Amino acid sequence: MKLPAAFTILTHLLASRDVATHDSDPLDTTPTHPKPPASRFQQFKPNEEKCGIYPTEYCAGTEQNASLYHQYVCGDKRLGPTRLPQTLPLDSVFDIYDRFGGLCPGPFLTTFWNTTEKWWIYPSDLGYTLNDEGVPIKGNITLRAGTLIDRFGGEGGNFSAPAGAPYMQRSLPPSNLDFPEGEYPYFPYNYHLYRVMKPFVVIAGPIAPWFGQPGQGVQYELYQNLSLLVALSYLKRVNPTVLIPV
Repeated sequence: MKLPAAFTILTHLLASRDVATHDSDPLDTTPTHPKPPASRFQQFKPNEEKCGIYPTEYCAGTEQNASLYHQYVCGDKRLGPTRLPQTLPLDSVFDIYDRFGGLCPGPFLTTFWNTTEKWWIYPSDLGYTLNDEGVPIKGNITLRAGTLIDRFGGEGGNFSAPAGAPYMQRSLPPSNLDFPEGEYPYFPYNYHLYRVMKPFVVIAGPIAPWFGQPGQGVQYELYQNLSLLVALSYLKRVNPTVLIPV
């Protein structure tokens, strides 16, 4: 499929970004992330004016767990952590992020949670934006060596994005920000950053709006999952601090 010129240029630029300024990574294997002090977090602030008193009214329609109120919104893991990073390198990723897209938690779950399958309702066509004919806008591109890509989610997945893309452009559910059990502090907010070590082909395309988010970022659909690409030395885990400007 022939991609629109603007998108072709965009993905080419993303795939060929110069990352030479990060040649010496402080930690270039599995990254570690000491827990920052509380002052470095942005505490979740419920919109009580719209959704009612927190947590009694605000959390209506959620699976409330009082023992987890300090960790997850409404004590419900599906709604994501109560605190988001407020310092580099991830602070800009969450600028103006509205986790429920203007909805209250209960209606958000009613819209995007499948109560039968106990899992999120994802968009059709793997989340790609559709053209006027209803066809996904996507195509193969080659990620060059040195390119940085990232992912909010486990390494068994095969979708990633250009490193540092705003979370709202990714159209992901808030639970993708949960700290993985048994991995903390290695992957705060389920965030993984990789450097491309050998060129390889991916499917790339613009992201459709979903989960109350505007989308319109770029997603990379990999032909193998991330853990396999790491094992085959196509990708290398790097510490997210390399994203901090020097």
